[in-house]
Amino acid sequence: MAEHHIPDGLMHEAYQLFEGGHTTDEIRSRFLSRGFDAAQIDGLIATVKALRHKKLRARGLVFSGIGAVMLVMAFVLTYILHQSGIDTDMALYGMTTLGITFLFIGMISFMG
Repeated sequence: MAEHHIPDGLMHEAYQLFEGGHTTDEIRSRFLSRGFDAAQIDGLIATVKALRHKKLRARGLVFSGIGAVMLVMAFVLTYILHQSGIDTDMALYGMTTLGITFLFIGMISFMG
């Protein structure tokens, strides 16, 4: 796929349309009605989708990392509080729930 044949303004417009919730068919018909070549539009859509998926994967990796760190911190904090004889409910249940939530959100974004 040759990205150098796609004007920057067109790429930005297609990206904004995808972010706005338009479907691939709506975007394709919009650009076809403006007189662009079908092969160029298909290349543009593929490039924009690849950029969007790359961004989602990066965001998913960050959320998964935050969730993993929170789970480890919950374990360490629960262990320390238990050894000290202090109530462990907040660290055990609260931080673990938040860690799992971040981890699942990250996994969904990474794989989706």
